Amino acid sequence: MSVSGYQSDVAQNSGSQTSRNSITTHEILAEHLSPSLTHLPSQNIYSLINENLMAVKDIRLSPNTPELEIADWLVSLPAPLVDQGVYTGTLFSVGGNPFFYSMDIDGRVTISGTFANEQDELILNINPYITELPLRFKTFGSPF
Repeated sequence: MSVSGYQSDVAQNSGSQTSRNSITTHEILAEHLSPSLTHLPSQNIYSLINENLMAVKDIRLSPNTPELEIADWLVSLPAPLVDQGVYTGTLFSVGGNPFFYSMDIDGRVTISGTFANEQDELILNINPYITELPLRFKTFGSPF
């Protein structure tokens, strides 16, 4: 999937004013992260550009259990605006192990792979995408 866009200059009254992008940073909340993973809040940040272009800044996930192999819905990100099927990709841990991810139309990210050890971190670096507004998330512990 690729993301492209165009932003023009906006003419106002007697002069022209260049439009500006806005960027806000957000942390992944505890209810959007599986209890089987752990993270440092300072390393769980994504950005929203112009309110709905989602771009990962620094999301690092570590195992929270002795089990190093994972294969489940583990993270909830803002739901994508367009249903283009399942978003997929390959990720790597700091220890160099490959992980595979897929994200559905509800923003549920399923990750599978094996951490090298208990201190290994998975770097969740996914392609930018356009989100629904208002932002919509699936939370862990909810029936749907």
